[in-house]
Amino acid sequence: MDEIGQKLRDARIQKGYTIDDLQQITKIQKRYLIAIEEGNFDALPGDFYVRAFIKQYADTVGLDGDALLTQFQQDIPEPQPQEYAAQSVENKTRATRAEEASPVNRLRRYLPQIAIAAVVVVAVIVIYVIMLVYQSGPKQTIPTDSESVAVSSKRSTSKTSKSSTSSKTSKTSSASSSSKTAEKSSKKSTKKSSKLDISVADANGATQAVTLKNLPKTGNKLTLGATGATAWISVIVNGSTTWQGSLTSGNSQEVTLPDNVTTFQVRSGNATATTIKLNGQSVDISKGTSIVRTITFTADATESEVSQE
Repeated sequence: MDEIGQKLRDARIQKGYTIDDLQQITKIQKRYLIAIEEGNFDALPGDFYVRAFIKQYADTVGLDGDALLTQFQQDIPEPQPQEYAAQSVENKTRATRAEEASPVNRLRRYLPQIAIAAVVVVAVIVIYVIMLVYQSGPKQTIPTDSESVAVSSKRSTSKTSKSSTSSKTSKTSSASSSSKTAEKSSKKSTKKSSKLDISVADANGATQAVTLKNLPKTGNKLTLGATGATAWISVIVNGSTTWQGSLTSGNSQEVTLPDNVTTFQVRSGNATATTIKLNGQSVDISKGTSIVRTITFTADATESEVSQE
């Protein structure tokens, strides 16, 4: 039996835990716990999870996980990050692809432009009708008396002046109303199209895909947390580990993503206890039963191009 495995086993027995008890508490499969105690690290799903499982095991039985990893670091393999982006994209379900390509979704993208065009057309029709109404008035009868002609002429001039003033005021009011309506519609359209949309697929074994629409180019932040148990988590961008560590229940870690990032990964040694937020929005990764999981986030390039237009 390996020395680190013996130390963990002794601490478990001292705590009064069986292997089944430990499996229930840590959510780590029984065969992995036995492999750790026997020093058989090759039986674990990968080098990355050796450190995660050992630390979680140690914390559960009352040992200092970080100190234990440091003490036996020469016996524990270092994690080697790998890319799973292509595989995750290929695992998208047919239903998701069909939904993205449906005519209804395509039409929905252009609804804001159609609404603005309709408002402009209605405004033009209203202005045209108002002009016709004010231009078509009752004709003045020519009087026989010269005095009456003069008085009628004055009244006609006064009415024409009032009509012209009223027409100008109406045109200005209608144009202003049309402009404000179009501006409001444009602002609503921009807000709708720029909202971050997060679509999470069901987990496929130890992998899970997340599709992002309208992901901002800069200022993106991940908030990682743990609930109910300890979770070992790492963030990988462009093949490099940006952050990794163990979070106890109730604690969280904020990670700022690089500008113009289009794909990144979150790996968890205890996915059922892991919580993820992107720019304040929760990412629901509960659609899966695997404890050890790699979640790949991919920005939808097609949606980004449409929103930029």
